[in-house]
Amino acid sequence: MQDKTIKDHKEEIFFLNNFNIDRVFGTIERADYVFLYYIKICADESVQQDRVYLSELAGAMHLALPEISKAMENLQEKGYVSWKTDNSAGKTYVELTSKAVELMSDERLRMKKCYEQIREEIGEEELSGMVQTMKKITGILKRVNGNAGAEE
Repeated sequence: MQDKTIKDHKEEIFFLNNFNIDRVFGTIERADYVFLYYIKICADESVQQDRVYLSELAGAMHLALPEISKAMENLQEKGYVSWKTDNSAGKTYVELTSKAVELMSDERLRMKKCYEQIREEIGEEELSGMVQTMKKITGILKRVNGNAGAEE
């Protein structure tokens, strides 16, 4: 992920990567938000203007194509993505629906509010130390569980 993307989305990255706190999410499940977030980031970085090919998403998320397909079926059923075929490229792609964009916007505001409150009460230095500790713990757990190659 590019530094600008990380800087522009620090609140989302904080909750998506550092803590598994489902209570932060009010209108959408955390797992759904993770997929929608990656679709948005890929779309923003894509030259295809809002369309994200499933193979591109699989690469960005380090997941197999069948896992991505299953998740996209679920998101399509919930009305979060439109799943289409690019006949000229022979590939399928997804686009976020207006419903997903609206829900993500609401959740992002909620995350920002929570993040600011946490920073205010805990402080930036202590928060940063906690994040580093959680990353170390996550790395240890991945190694113990045989996922040493997984992204930390």
